[in-house]
Amino acid sequence: MVETPAGKMAVGMVDGTPFATSNRCRHLLASLGEGKVVDGCLECPWHGARYDVSSGEMVLGPQGAFKPIAGAVKSTLGARKLKTYPVEVRDGAIWLVG
Repeated sequence: MVETPAGKMAVGMVDGTPFATSNRCRHLLASLGEGKVVDGCLECPWHGARYDVSSGEMVLGPQGAFKPIAGAVKSTLGARKLKTYPVEVRDGAIWLVG
């Protein structure tokens, strides 16, 4: 998670490509910047919901105790995509573009 003039963002790399998304999981507002990249997606550190970092779409609803309602969460709260930001790598750091 990084603090920017545009607010807090989850920032990282997927297969050599940088990404930046809004920082809060749509499920229970966990900090996605504390999550990890799994199978090309940003995974929520609390309940394992996964987001496509290029589109911001929730591709997997929450897991664990919340798995029975994962489909409902994905189709309601998860229907609202994360905001994504254009970024590039310069001098080994990820920079917002534009």
